[in-house]
Amino acid sequence: MSTKDEKEWLRAVLEGRVKPGDAEWRKIWRDADFARVRGVLREVGMMERGDVMFDREKMWRVVEGYRGEGQNRRRVAMLWRWVAAVMIPLFVGGTIWFSLRETKEIPVAQVPVLEAGSPQAVLIMAKGERINLASVQVDTLTTKGGVRVRLDSARSVTYEQGEGQSTEVEYNTIVVPRKGEYQLTLADGSRVYLNSESEIRFPTFFSGEERKVYLKGEAFFEVAPDAGKPFIVDVGEVDVRVLGTRFNVNAYTPDEVIRTTLVSGKVQVSDRKDRASTILAPGQQAVWEEGRISTKEVDAAAVSAWVNGKFYFEEGATLEDIAAQLQRWYDVDFFFASERVKRFVFAGVIKKEYTANEIFSIIEKTTRVKFTVNGRTVVVTELNR
Repeated sequence: MSTKDEKEWLRAVLEGRVKPGDAEWRKIWRDADFARVRGVLREVGMMERGDVMFDREKMWRVVEGYRGEGQNRRRVAMLWRWVAAVMIPLFVGGTIWFSLRETKEIPVAQVPVLEAGSPQAVLIMAKGERINLASVQVDTLTTKGGVRVRLDSARSVTYEQGEGQSTEVEYNTIVVPRKGEYQLTLADGSRVYLNSESEIRFPTFFSGEERKVYLKGEAFFEVAPDAGKPFIVDVGEVDVRVLGTRFNVNAYTPDEVIRTTLVSGKVQVSDRKDRASTILAPGQQAVWEEGRISTKEVDAAAVSAWVNGKFYFEEGATLEDIAAQLQRWYDVDFFFASERVKRFVFAGVIKKEYTANEIFSIIEKTTRVKFTVNGRTVVVTELNR
């Protein structure tokens, strides 16, 4: 699609000539040729359903100045960020697609502020030594069994294979608590992003015919290609086997469900007990539950949004599902006043740097609920009509 076509399609949306639900709208959200237009609309808060309110005059100035050729591409990116900043929230039947503005809303009520989480974790060495990674103030290099371990003050750990290292493989563990997240680079160059309340056990270097790590919780993997050594994530009852790819694994114990979502490459998800398996293509998710594996199409970018510092609550997400994510990042516990309130739905894209109070305020604007903060307990009640 040419730049001119992109501009004309965006103009048609702003003028209302292309509206949610009609054939042209469905074409935008279905055809591969509209990927860039689709990306812009998502960024400014528009989705497949509903209408949007916006400052037409400012939007027109942006669209009229839109260029996509050559040296102007950087300017285009800046313009789209500006478009996202001037959009106001989308309100449709209890659903809000929150534009990712730099200016945060401040909760009106004077309640205890529940700050967002931060990079923190504990590194447990093979012989039991524990290192609080949140306390690392300067870059530190240590050597264990010939393996260099870099503790980065930017909140990551990197393992590097050195010469003359021991032939005995040792296993280290990184434990990420509530209100935490952390990054790990394995000895083969693979990168692992660990979400709150997660744990990974891994060898200080890889030997033999495979590369295997053990995961609890949630992690996003960027696996370094090595055709001779498949990479395997051992997670509960499931093995995820890859050669080189990017994927997300969600296996929090209370859920008793293991979800593997592929962003790029190819992975094989197998049940360790009965050997049932499935091979995923990008944009697919394998769901293991009660010994069975099923697959479905998903928005992989939404599933892995947490890696990029965002909460992505898809349409139809219940408050119970949302609370499960928020409680890990803000270290709070939720109490729902009724089963009915748990099933209320909300959708939105919100930065993880926001306080929990700000997120509660956003949800309250479109959902008939009230969040009451009492220490580290949050009570969710239904508002009377």
